[in-house]
Amino acid sequence: MEPETDYDPLAEEGPDMGHAELRAQIAQGFLGTYGQGDGQFDSDASGSIFSGDEIDAAEDDQQSSLKRPAEEDPAPRVFKRHKGVLNTDYLNLLNIDIKDAAQRVCVVDEEGVLDASQIGLTLWSTLEKKLFFEALARLGQGDLPGIASRIGTKSEVEVNHYLHVLQRAQLLRQREVRRSAIEFPEHPAAIELSQQCCHALEEAADAISVRQERKEEQREESKWGECWDITPKIARQLDNGENPEGQNLPFSTLFHLHTWLGLSERIFMNSSIPSENWNFIDNNPPSMWATTFEDFHSLAVSITRRLVQTTIFLSMSRIRAKKEVMPSTRDIIRVEDVETAVASLGLKRNSLRFWNKCARRLRLEVYNEPPDREEEAEQEALSYDQIESDLPGREENAKRALEPSMVEDSSDLSGEEVIDDSDFETAMIASREEEAAINREAMEILQFSAADFPETYRKKESLKNRIATERRQEQYAEEGDQHVSRQAEAEMWDLLQKKPPIEMPKMYQPGSAQRTTLDVESIFPIGRDWRTQTRYRSKWESK
Repeated sequence: MEPETDYDPLAEEGPDMGHAELRAQIAQGFLGTYGQGDGQFDSDASGSIFSGDEIDAAEDDQQSSLKRPAEEDPAPRVFKRHKGVLNTDYLNLLNIDIKDAAQRVCVVDEEGVLDASQIGLTLWSTLEKKLFFEALARLGQGDLPGIASRIGTKSEVEVNHYLHVLQRAQLLRQREVRRSAIEFPEHPAAIELSQQCCHALEEAADAISVRQERKEEQREESKWGECWDITPKIARQLDNGENPEGQNLPFSTLFHLHTWLGLSERIFMNSSIPSENWNFIDNNPPSMWATTFEDFHSLAVSITRRLVQTTIFLSMSRIRAKKEVMPSTRDIIRVEDVETAVASLGLKRNSLRFWNKCARRLRLEVYNEPPDREEEAEQEALSYDQIESDLPGREENAKRALEPSMVEDSSDLSGEEVIDDSDFETAMIASREEEAAINREAMEILQFSAADFPETYRKKESLKNRIATERRQEQYAEEGDQHVSRQAEAEMWDLLQKKPPIEMPKMYQPGSAQRTTLDVESIFPIGRDWRTQTRYRSKWESK
């Protein structure tokens, strides 16, 4: 709950704000971005920015060293990525999305919508406003620290002040016009693509991914030589002290490499879901690049050094304080010192909890005894509850978020409320079903609401009319979303230079939206504007 003051936000003077920023506050967050990235993007093998020419050149340079003979190629696996044809248009789209993800802002042509301005004593640039609305849409207005960290140049106080200015402008507009800047059907929704289009996009992505991976393989091979890819065979040699090329590999003396690969083969890449199981992806068993082991080695050394330094510092502090009372105190590091150091660094004391939940998290099939091929169909895998109870690290008092019975009940209830369009054979039946749905919603409000609501005929009819209006707006919004989704999918098929396997239905532009001030909340508050009614209290006041 964010702090609220007792003053009237409308009484405070503030800068004038047009409808543009109000519309941006509502609509900015609904514009999709590729994802969320940390740090700056670069063009190395972490490979944020791809170039078609570089990928093809790298692919041609390494054909002799990385490609197996044709007679050695095994049968293709179901989920194995294929080379495909490089699509430069898709590559450009990918680079744009990567830039948006790295900069944490969706770059679109909206000049003049968010101009730089001064709000109070704070200057807000156009980029800062874009970052503000992006973070506001993703994190919500209650996460002031998160929004401030996303912007990077504004404090929580400045962010909170900007929010209050927007809320004040919205309340002023509602008093004058009694209508929001954007009606519900005008909110841009997420675009939905068909499964066939998603598969086509995956093929285009695989074509880029395979080429980029081969480019990285060439770089790894030039850096590490024969040991660039630690396979089970090379791992055994390194564990036995045999170095194929006599290279100095520090990680080989710290890690049991064969055990690491065994974990990937038996646990991390052995899910019961085919797409997460290495047997359905490639014929070769899991392997790890030498650079990956080098990173883990550097991480282990760094954490160990920090842990040792923190332990020594804490133990010396304890010894000095204790010697003032007991001069005979010995200079010994105790187990408690190490545990305190682990806690101060934010580390886990052990990995029992991690392994306890591993089977459920990775969807593993666990047996008491490994079944033979003939017995595999007869034996049943252990349940996740039984596995977690047998393994150490289980929290006995942990409460489950939702019991299976509750899930079934909620699904049954939601199924009763869904209206199946296939059952409507005539417009008359559809009208009766719509009227019945409106009556159900009205009765639900009248019977199960906590607030008092007069059950007069006029009030009931007014409530039904407002419910019908909201349902028409929802229907219009659904039609608009479908139109935008079909239009976006058609553009994707054009970008992929393919034709959809199934002819897409004709796209009809829905008519203009019916703008109205009738809604259920105007006569029956449902708590959407709870922030203005909530008074902030400190923790000591609520105890």
